[in-house]
Amino acid sequence: MATHYSVLLRKGLAHGLALVLLACAGAQAQTSAPVAATVALGARTYATQCATCHQANGRGVSGAFPPLAGHIPTLLATDAGRGHVLRAVLFGLEGPITVNGTSFAGNMPALGSLDNAAIAAVLNYIGSEWPAAAGPAASFKPVTPTEVAAMRSNRLGAQEVYALRQKTLTPSQPAPAAPAASMPVSFTAQQVAAGKAAYQHDCMDCHGNALDNGEFGGAPLRGSYFRNRWNQGSVANLYAFMKAKMPPDRPGALSDKIYAELLAFILQANGFEPGATELPTNPLVQQSMSLRE
Repeated sequence: MATHYSVLLRKGLAHGLALVLLACAGAQAQTSAPVAATVALGARTYATQCATCHQANGRGVSGAFPPLAGHIPTLLATDAGRGHVLRAVLFGLEGPITVNGTSFAGNMPALGSLDNAAIAAVLNYIGSEWPAAAGPAASFKPVTPTEVAAMRSNRLGAQEVYALRQKTLTPSQPAPAAPAASMPVSFTAQQVAAGKAAYQHDCMDCHGNALDNGEFGGAPLRGSYFRNRWNQGSVANLYAFMKAKMPPDRPGALSDKIYAELLAFILQANGFEPGATELPTNPLVQQSMSLRE
């Protein structure tokens, strides 16, 4: 009899253990699906919103676009750095900065049109794909949509984000000088003509026939507003911004050639003269062309 009961007991325990294991496996499957979806969302958001400037490998373009690999996880490891990263992504950043000893003088567009989940996902993608090598930042703490939502309520401008960066991250350092240009801005009259046609087709509804009188609130593409926003950077900064954000209903959808032609048209409208050499599409070459007048 005792033997019979012991057999039943063993069978009952085995059955119970199997149920527990099945329950755990089901819970793990349920939690791994959202995690996989978040990773996919972060990778997809990075490819469409960030890679044009910061490159697919996260290393940026020297002197034009700062690296994110290793740098962003380092910032996210501190409260001050974490706040700055969230503000910069949500509201943009205007002003010269230094990253790993290299100066950058461009403008980062605001990505606040993305929802909280997408912003958290892309920052987590950067943090996990290219983590810091050592130190506290090597242990990456994921960003949550709740954090993004809390920061979004501040409603700052890009210049305000820069001012806060100077106070919280580099309080004792002067603003770095813009990198020196090594060649003049160049584009041809043929590029201007082609760019005008592309502008009329893809841009005029928002920015207007005079580049500063659009019906739907497009930012002025000529005059003091345009110069104040872009004349501290290079052709590479403006070109990459256009590719990343324009046209607003399908950013990045035009060819590199058409973006260069559009830029040639806009540059001529802002006082730059065409010449014999085409505006290149290579960001490394564009970086050497300063928009300072």
